[in-house]
Amino acid sequence: KSATSHKLVPFSSIKDRIGSLTAKNTTAVYSRQFQTWKPCDGVHESTKEIEKPGSLAFADCETDAIADLFYHCAEKSPEYGGTDDQGIYLSIRGVRELLKNIGEAPSEMTLQRLFVEVDATNNGKIHIQEFFNGADKVLSGAPARIVLVVGGPGSGKGILCTQLAEKCGIVHLSSGDLLRDEVALDTPLGRECAEIMKRGALVSSAVITALVRRRMRAFPGRRVLLDGFPRSLENAHDFLELCGKPELALHLECDDTVLMERIMKRSREDDEGGAKRTDDNIDTAIQRLRTFHKYHKPTMDWLRDQHVPIVNLDCSGTPENVWNQLLAIGRLMRPAAQLSNNGANDSPMFPK
Repeated sequence: KSATSHKLVPFSSIKDRIGSLTAKNTTAVYSRQFQTWKPCDGVHESTKEIEKPGSLAFADCETDAIADLFYHCAEKSPEYGGTDDQGIYLSIRGVRELLKNIGEAPSEMTLQRLFVEVDATNNGKIHIQEFFNGADKVLSGAPARIVLVVGGPGSGKGILCTQLAEKCGIVHLSSGDLLRDEVALDTPLGRECAEIMKRGALVSSAVITALVRRRMRAFPGRRVLLDGFPRSLENAHDFLELCGKPELALHLECDDTVLMERIMKRSREDDEGGAKRTDDNIDTAIQRLRTFHKYHKPTMDWLRDQHVPIVNLDCSGTPENVWNQLLAIGRLMRPAAQLSNNGANDSPMFPK
């Protein structure tokens, strides 16, 4: 038989079945075949026509690339996968390679869980429909306990997060750093972000939220400080849908005059040190403050509507003063926290 040409079809156009695909110069036939999607446990039947497989675990802009990577990994090596009467499949090693290529680094326990969820025959094979459904079950949940750090430019969010990370063992994530890291890793999602930024456009809220959730998966059960996010109601709604309700919000309050003085002081110090931040100038500082105030009140209102506890901290003083405010709260709440934890080994939110 003559081999048919290898043609990749976008995942978004796949309905019930995509025709056979024969690898070049081989007689093996790879059939991209999908069953009608059935919702995961707990998902209402009426949502099955709205959400496609994988939409809970991955960003929409990733699914096409992930589908193609699935087939590429299956053809790469017999150790990674192959084909059977149900179509192309991956082994656990192949799934690990696939997730590595999109910037995921799941633990061995997480991989085993994914296979247990969908590999009904326990034969070590997972087909693409099963992969996406399993990912929705295993990878889509809230991966950590999230503490938001909210404040204007120059309010000292970074300093406070660094102190909490060093002294309390809490993980600190910055949304801006996550975006830059993803682009540097050259993942499919990173390339998508790079193209958007190259055009001078803004990366969508859903994409940034997907990056935040992906990084948090590396810290299951850990408390995570999220600095600089959400910055708008759109951010907040996407965050709630993909990452779950935050555990707490630390709100750094300060007058605009103090914020401006800090930014300009930092600019002068950077001039002397030779490493100047591009956004530490008077014009950009004013614009940053305007943007902050445009979205700040709606974001705080959203936190209150979601009944997220908010700790207001006066950051008009020194970083030591802000830290002492947290220490005072920690001393006040320590007896109640110890009773609540019942001796559990956990990273404290408030320093002792």
